[in-house]
Amino acid sequence: MKRYRPSTKSVVIGIVIMIAGILCWGIVAPLKNNPHFFFLFPLGLILICIGGLELTITALNTVHKNDLAMREAIKKREAEKKAKKEEQK
Repeated sequence: MKRYRPSTKSVVIGIVIMIAGILCWGIVAPLKNNPHFFFLFPLGLILICIGGLELTITALNTVHKNDLAMREAIKKREAEKKAKKEEQK
């Protein structure tokens, strides 16, 4: 049975987007008295959420592919078992 792995590209993109969001929050923290940089706080929050969503979708897609492959392998195994039983009769 083939085991599917998450796309490295998707995982890296998700992590990079989340790191960009954390950096936005890190820039805002020392400059919280300056109102010109306040837009970085919601932007960082949005970037973290988008990165997490990207990772979640990638994980769910991989789990779904592995589930389909497992079901196919089980059906194949059961068909072979059934054919073997019929041969013995």
